[in-house]
Amino acid sequence: MTDPRNQGIGAVMRNAQRLFGVTNKHCIDVEVWSSLSTEELVARHLTPADVKAANAKYECNRPLGLSF
Repeated sequence: MTDPRNQGIGAVMRNAQRLFGVTNKHCIDVEVWSSLSTEELVARHLTPADVKAANAKYECNRPLGLSF
């Protein structure tokens, strides 16, 4: 089954956003969360596993611009 985020106009817009080098707002959050200590993550009701899951979900390590 295909992930719904990879279908339709939303997928086109997300790919165009990445093509033009615009960072996803979720990836900005992941970057901030990854710099926090464990205590600060707990205060925000997050775990390091949650941060890794969000990183994988939104493909934050994929380079901006055109990539194959």
